[in-house]
Amino acid sequence: MNTLVMAIKAIYAVWRRHVMTYFKMIWPVMANNVANPLLYLFSFGFGLGAVIPVMTDTSGYEMPYLHYVLPGMMAYSVMFAASFETSVSAYARMTMQMNWNAILSTPVSLHELLLGELAWATTKAMLAAVSVMIAGYAFGGIPSGWFGLTNLIVMLGGAFVFASFGLLSTSLAKGFEHFNYFFTFWVTPMFMFSGVFFPVERFPESVQYLTYIFPMTYVLDIARPISAGLPLDGVEVLKDVTVLVLMAVFAYSLAYRKIKQRLFT
Repeated sequence: MNTLVMAIKAIYAVWRRHVMTYFKMIWPVMANNVANPLLYLFSFGFGLGAVIPVMTDTSGYEMPYLHYVLPGMMAYSVMFAASFETSVSAYARMTMQMNWNAILSTPVSLHELLLGELAWATTKAMLAAVSVMIAGYAFGGIPSGWFGLTNLIVMLGGAFVFASFGLLSTSLAKGFEHFNYFFTFWVTPMFMFSGVFFPVERFPESVQYLTYIFPMTYVLDIARPISAGLPLDGVEVLKDVTVLVLMAVFAYSLAYRKIKQRLFT
């Protein structure tokens, strides 16, 4: 029990360090992680919403396009904030700023450091998700505030998965230029092809298969019915959650092993 308490305290210390840093530069960060998704929400929700007033989801239910796109924009804001924080930002802390070396010279273990990084990335992502949800609710994009709050639980889990893959990219990167691969071949395709703006069934069958390697697809499979107040298929939700858990475990385990080799060998 004492070991667990000490681990939680160490993770909290890493998380708190990031929170303190965040509030010193909150406005530039908010412009990127909050204003950017809100601009997408406004332009697509009202722009395409005027052209496509009703969208049919994968279950055959019809809903206003704004109801359809809002969970997609929440998931996008979560994905981008979490991915950036554990990739470019974490890499800077590991290599340029040498924060990780300083932290690891204390009783904090590598597991505790990385979990603290994931906890902070998840927190930062949820701040963006809440902002988008509030704006969407004000615009009438959520039929009920209760559904929006329930959706935040889904976004929380998704944020941890996205952050884990960002950490994996950091473990493999040899320089900042290598993150071009991560954002070009992982983040951008996930944003474009995982059902943020329209169902994945609109794509050719070969592209549809590709979407199932992205966590965003499974997050939206759960989040979209909740946001629109539609019934959930318990079996499908269990499948989606299982896949997301396995993805997070895979990404974190591999990232931990690679970073351990990098720092201690």
